[in-house]
Amino acid sequence: MRGLRGRRRRLRFRVTAAFSLGALLLASGISITTLVLARRYLVSQRETSAVRQARANARLVQSRLREPDPDIPRLLTSLAAPARSSSVLYREGEWFAADALVGRDALPVPMQQVVVDDRVPATQRYHAAGGTTLAVGIPLGGRAAYFEVSRLVELDRTLATLRNSLLLASAVLVVGSFGLAVWASRRILTPVAEIGRAATAIAGGHLDARLDAGGDDELFALATSFNAMVDTLQRRIERDARFASDVSHELRSPLTTLRSAVQVMEARRSGLEPRAARALDLLAAEVRRFDDLVRDLLEISRYDAGAAAVDRSVVPLAALVADVLASEGVDVGVDGVFVAPADPLLVDVDPRRLGQALANVVRNASVHAGGVCHVRVEADGDFARVLVDDAGPGVAVDERARVFERFARGRAAGRRSSGGGVGLGLALAAEHLALQGGRIWVEDAPSPDGGARFVLEVRRAAPAP
Repeated sequence: MRGLRGRRRRLRFRVTAAFSLGALLLASGISITTLVLARRYLVSQRETSAVRQARANARLVQSRLREPDPDIPRLLTSLAAPARSSSVLYREGEWFAADALVGRDALPVPMQQVVVDDRVPATQRYHAAGGTTLAVGIPLGGRAAYFEVSRLVELDRTLATLRNSLLLASAVLVVGSFGLAVWASRRILTPVAEIGRAATAIAGGHLDARLDAGGDDELFALATSFNAMVDTLQRRIERDARFASDVSHELRSPLTTLRSAVQVMEARRSGLEPRAARALDLLAAEVRRFDDLVRDLLEISRYDAGAAAVDRSVVPLAALVADVLASEGVDVGVDGVFVAPADPLLVDVDPRRLGQALANVVRNASVHAGGVCHVRVEADGDFARVLVDDAGPGVAVDERARVFERFARGRAAGRRSSGGGVGLGLALAAEHLALQGGRIWVEDAPSPDGGARFVLEVRRAAPAP
């Protein structure tokens, strides 16, 4: 479930990031395009107006220069010029300016050479101390040229205002897009999360979990198909469970008859021939194995039907473990495999189910792992554990979860001649422990000879007030 939440968070982050990045790129593209086009248009309009005005003033200056002894400074100050514009005149090697601050030094040298020496009109836009400056130069014939210098302060302010407005609008758009992306991703991924929760619940055994088929029309077909699939799965599981339960119950009567007949024959075993006695031993072993199988199937069917009941009581775990080991034929004497702890470790469990789980683990070790070599009881906070080490080759990492599945048999138990069961012992042990709030797992034993360690964990009893 944590992995599912992590994937949902990453998916939500990707959706939000993609949406926000797209909005950022779109806003940046629109802003840059608008600013470039607006700047190009405004500058072009300003240059056109400046050139038109400069030509008009140049014609006026040219006509006044034909007069004898013209007053050039007065002429330049009398010219009509836009705001923040100044006139500069070159005549026979001398420079005249209408503004003392704007003279020959305000004009770019290359532009002077083009207009004065080459007698070609020129327009140049450049950056000066006061900001963007526009200079227009017009040759007047002879050794004269008229220049008009304009500082585009208003144009710079207009473009700065436009740039700041576009930046603010882009920021607002990106922030709004981020909020919209968060809302949209949550809205889009909510049905996915519902499907994940329903699938997790079904995987955990809650087959009554369903999706709400209402809401969005787009999800109606998905929810309907999902619910239909779960209904089919539930019916099939219930049918299989009923079949196993019915078969197990039906086998009880003939199995009882067989067991009784074997007991009668065993009572007269001394009068049988050796060959017949061996056959009787084989028959008795198979009947006992068949009886264990039917009993396990009945227990499994109770779990599947939800009819398994837990009869809890507070018992000393050490004594329970010793009794189970003794009943299974494991040596628990002074030099035996089990050393009782000083603390009896009271646990709140179903003694029958916990004992059955431990017995199944011991039988599994006896059949498949060379027997039990060490058993220990220990406390771990609010829990108590029973550690069972066997003398076998251990359990591979990729099989440690599978050994607790129903009808799962390890590699060493793949042959019927090995005398193993059908793979229900450890599955029942896991079911017994889960029913009372415990769990079981397998790990490597610390013994230098290898082997597997099965750990049974149950909750300790609350201390008496």
